[in-house]
Amino acid sequence: MKKLGIFILLGVSVLLPVACNNKAEDESTTNEDEVAQNENLNKNLVGMINGTIYCVPSPYEIMAHVQNLNLQYNQTLPNSVLNLNLYESNFKKLLNMGIYGIDVSYMSLYDQVSEALNYFAALKTLANQIELSSVFDAFTMERLEDNMNNQDSLLHILTKKFQESDRLLKGENQIAEASLIMTGCWIESLYLLTQIEKMKPDPRTTQKIAEHKFAAETILNILRPYYDKNSDFKNLINDIVDICYEFDGIEYNYSYVPPTTYPNKHLTVINSESTLEILPEHVELITQKIETLRNKIIQ
Repeated sequence: MKKLGIFILLGVSVLLPVACNNKAEDESTTNEDEVAQNENLNKNLVGMINGTIYCVPSPYEIMAHVQNLNLQYNQTLPNSVLNLNLYESNFKKLLNMGIYGIDVSYMSLYDQVSEALNYFAALKTLANQIELSSVFDAFTMERLEDNMNNQDSLLHILTKKFQESDRLLKGENQIAEASLIMTGCWIESLYLLTQIEKMKPDPRTTQKIAEHKFAAETILNILRPYYDKNSDFKNLINDIVDICYEFDGIEYNYSYVPPTTYPNKHLTVINSESTLEILPEHVELITQKIETLRNKIIQ
């Protein structure tokens, strides 16, 4: 069986030796000891599906950006739990499990305790229906409730639970199903960013949207093997291809500069520079297309 390191929606516990951070930066520093202590707080979700390394923006990174914008909580952005009864197929249940996972991250950022608990219950319902009931058991729900006011503890618990989901899906060789949860995570992340850009235009948000160019390519690669599996997969992949056409209009420039290493301080300074240039018309079309795709999935 091929190794499968999937979707850790709210963090990642295994770091692979790949260069995934495409965020434009002039200079950054990395302390090796600090990285070892905080590997669950990295900027990307990194893993492997069917031998293909994937790297998508982490909810930690996205929520940190939202927090920096000083926006008020918008209760219309998360997918309503009232839609839960609409999801009859496992295809939609798996996609919406990823979507609800991102929504919980957004709610926890604004201390929406009672609302987030309803979403935990929705996640538990979906887990039961796709035979992952042991993951969101009564004890887990109690721990989540007790830690609602501690975002780090909350995300740690959820990370562990999704890791357990990973192992169960892997054990049953449900690679296609795992790919759908990852896809739901990506769709909701991009949807939130584009809606926030509509609410409060900001160059930093357009950069975050542009960075999803690489995640879009990754999602497309992990879904492609299932194009002929059924019409649901075919339609989903076609819609993502359509979004990727808009990402193709983004110009990516990278200038490599050797890093500076300070062995005595366990410090490496990354000197390389990268930029992403995205035009307003591409942002507008990406916003329209991801909203259309997301509405197909949640309705």
